[in-house]
Amino acid sequence: MIRRLTLLWAVLASVPAAAGDIATRSILGFNADGSRFAFEEYGTADGSGFPYATIYVVDTARDAWVPGTPIRIRLEDETKTVAEARAAAAARARPLLPGLSSPGELVASNPISELSADPHRVRFVPRVVHPPVDPPITLELTEHGLPSPSPYDEINGFRLVLKSGEATRLLHEDKAIPPSRGLPFNYRIADVITYHPPVGTNAAPILVVLILVLAKGFETPDGRYLAVATRLAH
Repeated sequence: MIRRLTLLWAVLASVPAAAGDIATRSILGFNADGSRFAFEEYGTADGSGFPYATIYVVDTARDAWVPGTPIRIRLEDETKTVAEARAAAAARARPLLPGLSSPGELVASNPISELSADPHRVRFVPRVVHPPVDPPITLELTEHGLPSPSPYDEINGFRLVLKSGEATRLLHEDKAIPPSRGLPFNYRIADVITYHPPVGTNAAPILVVLILVLAKGFETPDGRYLAVATRLAH
C-alpha cells in the first residue's frame, strides 16, 4: 500500500498544475491634459496557446473607451510570440495614442500574487510624497449576483465606492454584464493610478482604478482588466 501511494504521489507530482491565464498589464500613461489614459494587457490564451495583446484607451471625462478601442490582437498560431502580438497591437493603436506624456503615479497596487492585502479595499493618498500632503482616500469594492446567460454558471457584477473624509461617491455599479466580460465571478482592485495635470491648467486630478476580473476560462479562470476613471476634487 505504501509503495502504491508513493507511486501515485510521484505521478501527481510530475503533472504540472493547471494555471489560469492571468494577463500581464502595462500602464501606457496619460496625455498632457489627462483626458486620455491608456493601458495594455497581454499573455498566452488558456487552452489554445495563442498569444494576445489588447490596448485600452479611456476617455477619463466620460469613463468610457475612446471610439475604435479596445484594440484586440490574437495571433492564432502557436509559433507566434507574445512580443509579436504586442507589436501588432501597438502598431494599430498608434494613431489613437498621441502625446502620452506621463505614466501618472502608481499610488496603490495589489497583484493577484499578493496574499497579505485586502483585494476589495485599499487606502492610500493620491500623490507619492512623504509626509503626505493630501487626505487619505479609501476605495471599497463589493460583488453582487446578476442574471447569467449560461444556465450552468453564476456570474457577479461589482460596485466601487470612493470615500474621502465624510464624502462617499459611487464610481461604478453593474446593472448587467457586457458580453465582452464573459462569465465573471470575482473582482479585485489591482492598481490605482493618479495624474495631476500641469500647474496652470486648472484641471482636476484624475484617478484610474484597474480592476482585475476573474472569469470562467477554458480550463481555469482567466484574468483580464477593466478601468474605472474619475476626477478628484482640487
